[in-house]
Amino acid sequence: MRTLDAQQQRRVAFAVDDLEWRRWANIHISTRQGVGFLEFNQVQTKAAFDLIAAGLSARGFQTARDIMRLEGHLSDLMNNTEEYSEKRYWITLMGEPSTTEPWGWQLDGHHLIVNFFVLDDQVVMTPVFMGSEPPQATITMGSCFPAMLWCLMQAYRSAR
Repeated sequence: MRTLDAQQQRRVAFAVDDLEWRRWANIHISTRQGVGFLEFNQVQTKAAFDLIAAGLSARGFQTARDIMRLEGHLSDLMNNTEEYSEKRYWITLMGEPSTTEPWGWQLDGHHLIVNFFVLDDQVVMTPVFMGSEPPQATITMGSCFPAMLWCLMQAYRSAR
């Protein structure tokens, strides 16, 4: 929150019991709330990724980043940056980060939804959706089948 300007802070903050928790959608044309990575500067981007990494396991964070990168690849394949992009993900904060009061955050975008609720030393992370598109890709090593995100990422990294 400290890295955001006053206008961004107003847009990112919701009450902990706000219905925003329920306003998420996997489809890429949904209206998103909060502040998006498209408008983050480098410091804000790092802070957002630090928040996400603190909540997810190392593997979960890598999967989330890979999904975001695949959206960038999809925008290149579709020649459509208006609907797809590595940066078309939004962060919202519910409540204020605290060690005693309930609070949480939401990451919302195409193929990647994470709802993370904290109360004292307890965490609830649901609903969560992690997907990818395209679901199949052919590379020189052979064919990748649906849900083989690792194989898709190898193809993406090879092409870079």
